[in-house]
Amino acid sequence: MILVDTGAVYALTDRRDANHAGARAFYATVAGQEPLAVTLPVLTESWMLIEARLGAYAANKVWEAVNQGAFEVIDLSRTDLLLARDIEERYRDAGFGFVDATCFAVCERLSLDRVFTYDRKHFGCYKPSSVPALTLLP
Repeated sequence: MILVDTGAVYALTDRRDANHAGARAFYATVAGQEPLAVTLPVLTESWMLIEARLGAYAANKVWEAVNQGAFEVIDLSRTDLLLARDIEERYRDAGFGFVDATCFAVCERLSLDRVFTYDRKHFGCYKPSSVPALTLLP
């Protein structure tokens, strides 16, 4: 399973985004071959960003795509929230915030080590417990 971050969802949606072509090409190679998943906070953040920049129609198209199986949606547990808060504290200077910290907590719980993201700064500095570093895709 590959965890998908907000920037990747946005890049897939906005044809004017600098990463759009690469995101679409990557998605085309893995969709149907490997599960792609978003956390509920990533889905929420993505919808809000797309709605603010591209309008409700585009945001709702993403919502519909998720409902049709484009991504699995990973729920958060209280344990994930507690771990995310701990991660945020340990990496205080990195400024992860809620969405990134909950992504890292899910990576820990599910032993995920691959993330479809364009956020090299945050996802590149997090060190999971199961591997030396996350593999950032594409």
